[in-house]
Amino acid sequence: MEIRILHIDMDAFFASVEEVRDPSLRGKPLIIGGDVNSSRGVVSTASYEARKYGVHSAMPMAQARKLCPNGIYIRGHFELYQEASQKVHAILETVSPLVQMSSIDEAYVDVTGSQTLFGGDDAIARYIKSTIRRETGLPCTIAIAPNKLVAKMATEEGKPDGYVRVLNGREEAYLAPLPVRKLPGAGPRTCEMLESLGILTLGQLAAMPSAMLERLFGMYSATWLQRAARGIGETEVVPESIPKSISRETTFEEDILDWPRIERTLAHLAEHCAHTLREQGMEAKRVMLKVRYSDFETKTFAKTLEEPTCIDADLFDALRTLIPKGKERRARVRLIGVGLSSLTYNQHQLRLFDGARTEKWERVLESADRLRDKLGFDSVRCGKSLAPGLKESRAKESKPRDNRKQHGKNIRE
Repeated sequence: MEIRILHIDMDAFFASVEEVRDPSLRGKPLIIGGDVNSSRGVVSTASYEARKYGVHSAMPMAQARKLCPNGIYIRGHFELYQEASQKVHAILETVSPLVQMSSIDEAYVDVTGSQTLFGGDDAIARYIKSTIRRETGLPCTIAIAPNKLVAKMATEEGKPDGYVRVLNGREEAYLAPLPVRKLPGAGPRTCEMLESLGILTLGQLAAMPSAMLERLFGMYSATWLQRAARGIGETEVVPESIPKSISRETTFEEDILDWPRIERTLAHLAEHCAHTLREQGMEAKRVMLKVRYSDFETKTFAKTLEEPTCIDADLFDALRTLIPKGKERRARVRLIGVGLSSLTYNQHQLRLFDGARTEKWERVLESADRLRDKLGFDSVRCGKSLAPGLKESRAKESKPRDNRKQHGKNIRE
């Protein structure tokens, strides 16, 4: 049976979710990211209308403002994006158990074994696109090809809201007319060197003498470049395993030396991490504090707990023992973060001598999480993070991740 790999990319994902939340935003240049008035804010996502002005992800918000002064700028709602991503994941799992989320808005699905059940590539794509549109209101682009590399590149060509099918044996022919800069993993310097030699397309790269490529890039890189240009790529789709870490961090509007404020912010970050832990049904045994100072030096400090936990107070108690280490350097702080690792699934085994306390906390937090699911995360906060000074420092959360190599992008478009 021919291997068939589906790649799905949610179009302008964050912007599309915001348009579903507020339909009045449809058709308008929408830019989501950091504070537009801050010199440090960056664009997370731009709608296709905003991209016409040259705005793109990772661009400084100040530059985006110059390019698109009439755009609509918002900070975004990460909880909504995460919820939409989980819904898409669930829909993909109705097609195949082999689903690999490569980022919050991208995934690979091995649909080889689903061909007969759904009636082929086209029917699978129609089912996924229509089901996602019906259940979430979101557009997506899908490509189905013999391997991950070709499927991903075809998705880029099919945007927005498109569908591309590349048959087995047609990989090299499909890629041949594409510019070398379209090849994932080929950096700007590599492309410049190829273009200086007149190698402008992947077809030309595929036909380039191997010896010449090896002289330019070395044997390993030359082999990879030529194989990729010919559409030869990995086919294994690896479903998510136990996440290796959960983290959350924030950059302050200006460098500060106000450690009481930093501690309040850390408490808020720890709350978010703990909430994510419980959503995943997991506990953490190692807590990490990340501090980036004004000169960009970054330090991390970690503590291993006696028992794994998903309780906010336990995590912050561990952080409190690390904070003095972060304060040792008398320098202003630019960024702070909280990381949790050594994750295990929660077996609900209460501590021998502290079981009553743990059980009470779990009941309280279960109720708090239910309210957050209905009213938003900030509807319930712990006392440590309630003091003033948090509203301007919206945090950025990293998706729980494993240590496998990921094929795709990390919350970008």
